[in-house]
Amino acid sequence: MSDSTFRFTEIEYGNSPTDEKIVGVFRFENAPTGKPGPQQVIVAEVFSTLYAYERLLDLISTTVEQSRALTAGMTMDPFARFEKLVQRLNEAVLSFQEKEPTPLNWNRVNIFLIECSNDQLCISGHGNLMNMFLQKKPDDTYQVFDLCGSLDQPSAPDPKKIFSSVICGDMKSGDMLFIGSANFERLRDNLKIKNKLTTLPPVSAVMEMKQSLEQSRTPDDFAAILISCHPANKPNNPVAIPIPKGAQISMQQLRENEMQTNQTLAPLLNPIKTKQPMATGTSPLPPKLAAGAADIWQRIKQMMPKRRPNPTPATRTAMQSLDAGHGSIFTTKRKTILIGGVSLVLILVIGYSTYAHNKKVTAERSAWEQKFSQAADFFNRAESSLMYAKDAQTAAEVQQSEALVSSLDASTDDRKQRVEKLKSDLNQIKEKLRKASVASNIIELYSLPVTAPDGSLTAPTITDSDSYVADNSNHQIVKTSLSDHTSKTIALPEGAERIVSSSIGQKSLVLLDDKGQFYALGLDDDKLQTLNKVAATSIENITDMVIYNNRAYVLDGTKGQIYRLSKTANGFGAPAAYTQTDVPLAGSVALTIDSNVFVAKADGMMLKLLSGKQEPFSLAAIDPVLKSLSSVWTDIDDPRIIATDPADKRLLIFDKNGLLTAQITSPEFTSMRDVSSKLGQKQALIVSGNRLLLVPLP
Repeated sequence: MSDSTFRFTEIEYGNSPTDEKIVGVFRFENAPTGKPGPQQVIVAEVFSTLYAYERLLDLISTTVEQSRALTAGMTMDPFARFEKLVQRLNEAVLSFQEKEPTPLNWNRVNIFLIECSNDQLCISGHGNLMNMFLQKKPDDTYQVFDLCGSLDQPSAPDPKKIFSSVICGDMKSGDMLFIGSANFERLRDNLKIKNKLTTLPPVSAVMEMKQSLEQSRTPDDFAAILISCHPANKPNNPVAIPIPKGAQISMQQLRENEMQTNQTLAPLLNPIKTKQPMATGTSPLPPKLAAGAADIWQRIKQMMPKRRPNPTPATRTAMQSLDAGHGSIFTTKRKTILIGGVSLVLILVIGYSTYAHNKKVTAERSAWEQKFSQAADFFNRAESSLMYAKDAQTAAEVQQSEALVSSLDASTDDRKQRVEKLKSDLNQIKEKLRKASVASNIIELYSLPVTAPDGSLTAPTITDSDSYVADNSNHQIVKTSLSDHTSKTIALPEGAERIVSSSIGQKSLVLLDDKGQFYALGLDDDKLQTLNKVAATSIENITDMVIYNNRAYVLDGTKGQIYRLSKTANGFGAPAAYTQTDVPLAGSVALTIDSNVFVAKADGMMLKLLSGKQEPFSLAAIDPVLKSLSSVWTDIDDPRIIATDPADKRLLIFDKNGLLTAQITSPEFTSMRDVSSKLGQKQALIVSGNRLLLVPLP
């Protein structure tokens, strides 16, 4: 139980001559279950009176109320519960923005959420409000902090995560948090906010500040709340109420009369029963079961025939003459006793079995609830880890929860519903971990007839205004405008072989065929120039090529080597081995450079090289498991690594740490071969089969 309690005192004062902004304080104190729970406060200041912002505040208030109902009665760490609340707020705000026709300007919005629970204070928000956290020291002085300024907020608002960070900490008895609209900042000295809070009781301090605002008639709207922490109220000791002497004498006489009456009437109302000595040993049955068995035995004794008087000698002689030679030890009395004894034994056996069964069922139910609680706890942790983009930790916690859920019995309807609900929640997290989406609005820029040989289109490249692709079946380069999608063809020289790769140079598009011949296509005049040829004995299988820092890097997938060629007057110089011999590049299919060299292998692995040496790097596990790669692209200032997976027909986007950020599928994707993009562009150029596609990116 908490040793302290929180008290809230509000200020709401409106004196603005025009409606220029919305200010308000929203409090959520009473738990939905009627039990003590966390208390939340929202303080908002919006410099606009558009209806969209009113709906936004209503949505945030409703989301907080719904989240309180969902977490009511759950035993959770206050920090984890607050993280879940913030996550739901971000999801609700993002959904609201996608549906709201009026665009929101987040630079006009200052809104903060505060939760007080179990001696802890948690806060999250967007923007900046006037706030003052006063921490009481042992010497009864106060240290002042700016909690809103302690929140890590991005320089530009992220619509997907408006509540971008969370801080939580202890709030001790005597500590106070004053938070309100930004206009309190300019009146901090005039209102003597700190002085009043540290010298007056909280309610008195707030009342004096409000009176100062009313007396000054400041033409503005103000809203603020003071959260103060106090020792928890303890029940008072009962106080003995003195009884007059006359009343004491009357009460004593009343007790004596009552005792005398009980002694007189007790034998009649409650006859005294002779106590029987207890039998040696104790019954293994519970007291209630033993009492029931005794009652049954008494009923059996009542059903037995009463003992008849001993017969006279004459009667005994007559009876012997009637039953001479046919006497038996199983008389009616003995049979009755035997049946009663057997019945009693059966009753005791059945009763004990029932007791043991109930005990076993109780133990099983307790073990089931404990295991279910553990599975639910792992689920809650996974939700929290997912919110902070800890994908590997989230996957591990989901796996642990699923392992526990799979071992749970679901034979009853109640258990089945609870297990299915938890499985559904885990599947939602797994789906979010997959980061899967289906691309729409894909544009086909160029295509070949179905009769064209497979793999005729190669070497896609995209600039700010145009796309390029090599059409090897028609021995030409196809240039397509991104604005009107009109195409222009540029013939390759006689003797040119199959174009393998292309890369943007300083002023031209550099192309390389599978025999090592370089070509340069002017980006301004579309003139094609033949450059020098790589020494024929140097490279066995030209797989891919990238221009970086005035050098050409050529991948030989057969040898498992990257060659570096420096720029010369007529092309590029002699190739020199870039990678060391211990780097496993055999089976490589593509490379890309951003100062590091990323190499994609056909089996789905990706290597990272620096100065020819392998660096620690691997792609995170994804669902479905990555089994193949055919191409890869990145840029020096671009945070993305874009790759194509031909086996599962998807476009994959990773960050520079190898974590998956998106996987995109589409019915338009067939045999995906090559990919290219441009720094900062939200689209990728893909060769799928013999089609050149422009794919929007998230």
